[in-house]
Amino acid sequence: MTDDSNDHNEFEAFQVVDGDVPDDDFAAPGRSVFGDDDVSFDDDDDAVPHWSEPATGTVPKVGGTADAVTFDPTPEPSLAEAAPDELAAWSDAPSSPRWADDEQAPIAPATIGEESEIADDFFAFDDQAKPSRLGAPVEASDEPSIAAQLGATAGSGSGRDLPMAVVVGVGLAALILAAMSVGPVAALIVVTIALGLAAVEFYNAVRVAGHQPAVLLGLTAVVTMPLAVYWRGEAAMTLVIVLSVVFGALWYLMGVSTDGVMRGLGSTMLGIVHIGLLGSFAALMLSIDTHGTGLLTAAILLTVAYDVGGLAVGRTIGRTPLSTASPNKTVEGLLGGMGAAVGAAVLMAVLEQPAPFALSDSGGGFGDMLLLGIAVAVAAPIGDLAESLMKRDLGVKDMGSILPGHGGLLDRFDGLLFVLPTTWYVANAVLFA
Repeated sequence: MTDDSNDHNEFEAFQVVDGDVPDDDFAAPGRSVFGDDDVSFDDDDDAVPHWSEPATGTVPKVGGTADAVTFDPTPEPSLAEAAPDELAAWSDAPSSPRWADDEQAPIAPATIGEESEIADDFFAFDDQAKPSRLGAPVEASDEPSIAAQLGATAGSGSGRDLPMAVVVGVGLAALILAAMSVGPVAALIVVTIALGLAAVEFYNAVRVAGHQPAVLLGLTAVVTMPLAVYWRGEAAMTLVIVLSVVFGALWYLMGVSTDGVMRGLGSTMLGIVHIGLLGSFAALMLSIDTHGTGLLTAAILLTVAYDVGGLAVGRTIGRTPLSTASPNKTVEGLLGGMGAAVGAAVLMAVLEQPAPFALSDSGGGFGDMLLLGIAVAVAAPIGDLAESLMKRDLGVKDMGSILPGHGGLLDRFDGLLFVLPTTWYVANAVLFA
């Protein structure tokens, strides 16, 4: 059936027929569907292959005349081969992806066309000046790196100037002894200033390490504690510690510091106790009439003897490392320092100076002085190693640089801070009992 209403359209109408379809309505195999009998693939060498055969990659000719058009396929594009110097610039780049938290240091590719400038000692620790990110040279630090300290030979003395260290140590001892000869108040002023400077060094090192202590609170407590102890005795120590904890809690409750209370207040109290509390025993000795300066003199002289003896012996024959907290300290240096402290105690007992430990008329004598020498020989290295352990944890070599050959005041008085309370309690046990 034919729809006559659509005869005016340009498309031929659909027909529905029954039975067989006439052959004339369909193109015969091999004939062009467009009615062009000239297009045939029968005699073409480049005829389209069967679907099951591999592709030939060519297009058959159209038309059978001599001037028939032949379509040649476009060859596959190819990239120009890179120059050898360009390939060398990327030869050290990793082929696998690197995550942001990968411990491997990133490798910066060199500029194309230039040789790679990655130094062989890229991961080495040295003191040579290296260019900064902005291109300006960075001056090499005078202080050796932590890796150099860890790898230093035991007994090397950390590269310190031994004669200068001895001169500075003796000079500090002479300064405090001269102040004590003037009077207890003059000695108290020197002690307070020294403790304040040591606290500044400590809190500065703590801040550099990334902590946020209550610096103002810590410095106030360290400076006021020896003054309070001199006029109010041991009870003032407890009062200052309690007030420090209370005001330290308020400091972090009010949000003055952004650091956590555990790290911030903990580091603040460590400085107050380690420097302020232990150092205030010097003021406690000075507060005793008649023999107060003698107790402090004995503590200082025995500590200086330990330091000088340990440094000299460790520098000359030290071979066996003592502790990982301080790789440059040796067992030989420890024994030499302890022997020097005990020897100095015996010498002071023979000379009967200073009173009251070395003078029998004051209740002391040879036995008491020997006992004090042994106690100092044990306490001084503990204080020395404790200070080294804190510096190791903070990642610094010295707490400061105010003293040539020593570093900071805290580096010089680390052993003395432990000797002061030791001397006080030995005196209470054998002299004031």
